[in-house]
Amino acid sequence: MSLQDSEGIGEQTPAPLTDEPGGWVAGTPAAGAAGDGPADGADEAEAARLREQMVARLKASGALSDAAVERALLAVPRHRFLPGHSLVEAYDNVAITTSWERGAAVSSVSQPEIIAVMLQQLRVQPGMRVLEVGAGSGYNAALLAELVGPAGSVISLEIDATLAAEAMARLSAVGYPPERAQVIAGDGWRGWPDGAPFDRIELTVGAMDLSPAWFAQLAEDGLLVAPLWLGATDVSVALRKRAGALVSESWTLCGFVRLRGEGAEQATVARLSDELTLTGPHAAALAEPISALLGTRARRLWWGQHSPSFIQYLALASGRVLSLWQANGRRGRRMRGRFLLYLEGEDGPSMVIFPHRAPALLAFGGMAAERFTREQSEAYRQRGAPPVERWGLIARPHAAPLAPPAPGAARMTTPHWVYDISLGE
Repeated sequence: MSLQDSEGIGEQTPAPLTDEPGGWVAGTPAAGAAGDGPADGADEAEAARLREQMVARLKASGALSDAAVERALLAVPRHRFLPGHSLVEAYDNVAITTSWERGAAVSSVSQPEIIAVMLQQLRVQPGMRVLEVGAGSGYNAALLAELVGPAGSVISLEIDATLAAEAMARLSAVGYPPERAQVIAGDGWRGWPDGAPFDRIELTVGAMDLSPAWFAQLAEDGLLVAPLWLGATDVSVALRKRAGALVSESWTLCGFVRLRGEGAEQATVARLSDELTLTGPHAAALAEPISALLGTRARRLWWGQHSPSFIQYLALASGRVLSLWQANGRRGRRMRGRFLLYLEGEDGPSMVIFPHRAPALLAFGGMAAERFTREQSEAYRQRGAPPVERWGLIARPHAAPLAPPAPGAARMTTPHWVYDISLGE
């Protein structure tokens, strides 16, 4: 659930299942780790010092600029929501997995950087009613409780009843009463109609689509912040409810564990070999031709550094951007992934693979993928190569009357919504 991975591919999500926990998400229990119970005075003093360092790093990087969010990050003891982890790890700028299921991460405490960015996108004010989908350890709910203050309230939904009870116990132990921050075991896709309308709704899980329930339970002019899958990666987008639609106000690339329950929809996963795994749209159907292409000689094409925003642009234009993950063979490994584009043309299947850092593409098979990438790169450059933070999105329910998309906008249709995405010129 990080903004940036040490291998330079943190925007890619979802990662494939691994054979053992600790594979692709940062964070393993450390010796001398803090537990659930209260620490002694020396530990709390050290935790406060590390919190101050964490906040200072976030401010220096530009990720944190809001005074209220800064106060919340300084007030909430992050380590108390990470039993089994050391103080140093708790306050490092990494995401830490807290629950696994069949080798896949299903719950984590997010990287402080993306937590700060999303809370600033949410623009919470004192006295507001906030719904969170994905309580996890309860840490983000505590931050929300700080932001809404004593006059506000936070309801956090967690599909795993055990995790919900543990999160509620931690919030209580840290000093947040149920009337201020309550964790409820339930399917987040359905929201919480008994508490509606909400001034703010925040998802701390990645979603392939937006639930109609969230839209119905969001107050008019309220904000919904969600890591939404848009073809190649999650994009944390802040959406304002206005006149029957959701209109974006801010964007940032991110990566999150996936929503579970009724609205869960994973990008498909196909294992190509013991070391290679393919994820993304149509991965199972494309596994065989992509495996065949990988067995051919690659052409190295000098390219220059590609931007993550261009990969997202290419995914919207093609619908055929996937992720190829490679394991390094060590236990406790971190999977490394690269984006690829697969297309079929008159001269047969074709593929380009984008590098981690080297200014080159690897091209396989025919020319269609290479040609399309060059064409779209030039089109993107001519449009000013706008970063994803400048893009715009309008989401309308299927039942809403629809005009044709604006010139240059991409239209995506999902089971519940029509998304019109512009580059923000």
